[in-house]
Amino acid sequence: MITALSLSLLLRADNYSTMVLAGSLGILSKFIFRVEGKHFFNPANFGIIAVLILTNDAWVSPGQWGDDGWYGLLFAGTGSMVLKRVGRWDTTAAFLGAYAVLEGIRNLWLGWSWDVFCHRLMSGSFLLFALFMLTDPRSIPNAPISRLLWAVCIALLTFILRNQFFMPTAIFWALFALSPLSVLLDFIWSSTRFSWDDSDFVE
Repeated sequence: MITALSLSLLLRADNYSTMVLAGSLGILSKFIFRVEGKHFFNPANFGIIAVLILTNDAWVSPGQWGDDGWYGLLFAGTGSMVLKRVGRWDTTAAFLGAYAVLEGIRNLWLGWSWDVFCHRLMSGSFLLFALFMLTDPRSIPNAPISRLLWAVCIALLTFILRNQFFMPTAIFWALFALSPLSVLLDFIWSSTRFSWDDSDFVE
């Protein structure tokens, strides 16, 4: 259900079959790409990238939600409730903080006004990604230090892809490319794995 909701909000396609393919491949990735019983690709992200590669009628429109301030309040409010439940607010904070610093430095370097800076951080799709997709507790690194490092790496790669290669879907490609890194980080810094049961965490 979560994967279907994410795909419905972020992915666009001309044919229903493309959406079905994205959902199917996303869920399938949870059972194929696993290490010690843990999947490391976000299913919705995997589905989006898969159909972008495999089909000609799928696309993601980062600006589809606009950049109005009320979107930020809506996503921040709902995202805060989810992050409070899963305890992964540090991942979002690290990503947004690192990316904001990089964009701020670029903005100063180019001498642009600060409304450009705000515009690049207030996209509805960007906030959806940072608050929900990036914080999937079942696929991101387990240890806090791993999550911080992982989120900063994704912010850096997103910044490079967006500003050097002019990729409007940079956030999705960055997450896809660096998802396997969580396996290495879990090996370096072992920690309890997230579980949705009443105890919240399981060994």
